[in-house]
This record gives sequence, C-alpha cells and structure tokens, in this order.
Amino acid sequence: MITIQHDMIRLEHDQPTGLSCRKGMTAVKRIYYFGAGIALGVAATRRTRRAKEAAREALKAKVTPSAIAADVADAIAELGNAVGAFASDVRQGAINRRASYRPLVDNATGAVILVGPETLAPAPQPIEQRAPGAPPPRPAPPHRAAPRTARNSV
Repeated sequence: MITIQHDMIRLEHDQPTGLSCRKGMTAVKRIYYFGAGIALGVAATRRTRRAKEAAREALKAKVTPSAIAADVADAIAELGNAVGAFASDVRQGAINRRASYRPLVDNATGAVILVGPETLAPAPQPIEQRAPGAPPPRPAPPHRAAPRTARNSV
C-alpha cells in the first residue's frame, strides 16, 4: 500500500510490526551455527591437544638408546635388502643382455658349438696341500729297481 504524507511517498507493508517469521528463523539459524561452531572448535582443540601429547610421548620413546639401536638395525637391514635386490636386478639384466646378444653373434660368425674343458686339454694335476708359508715339498726321488739277488730273482 502506498500513502502520501506531506509531499513524501511512503511504502507500507501489509505485515505486522516487529520481527517477521522470516527474520525470526534467521536469528535461530545464526544461534544454531554459532553454537555448532563453538562445539566444533572445542572438539578440534581437544583432538589436536591429544595428538600433540601422543606425538610427544612417541618422541620420548624413540630417543632411548635401545630404540635408536633398533632403528639403526632396521635401517641397515633395509639397506642390505635394497642392495641385494639391486644386485639381483643387475644380474638378471646381464643374463637378458647376453641372451639377446647370442643370436647376433651366432648369425655373424656361424654356428657356435659349446665344448667342455675336458675335451680341450688333459685334466690338471692335483694341487698338493701344504701349510700357508711352508716351503714346497721336495720332489720324490725317481723309483729305482731293487738289485737282483738270489732271493729276488725268480
């Protein structure tokens, strides 16, 4: 409704004066969100305080000599496992590379016949055992035939 008073135009609403239903709902929402924010802030503060205390206790437990020794032992074991895995990978890579080169060499040079070492040369003489640092043993004297005597001659 529009009314004119003393050369002024004034708009009037049909709603009663005071808080409207809509404004009252906004105030309740504001109070609800304010309370929810406080509750979430308190919960987050308590949770971070507990996490901070737990981290402090864990740090105290890790600083003992036995814990440090255990950590070092675990790190060394992990490093050993990593080195072993790396060596295994390198070994497998070398095997794969040799296998890939074999056909190239065979095609370039002809057929390859694998021969065992026993067919190329006579077997090596056995090595005599001796103590470390000891002089080499004297060679055995050549075998002499026993002189013939009446008892020996048949």
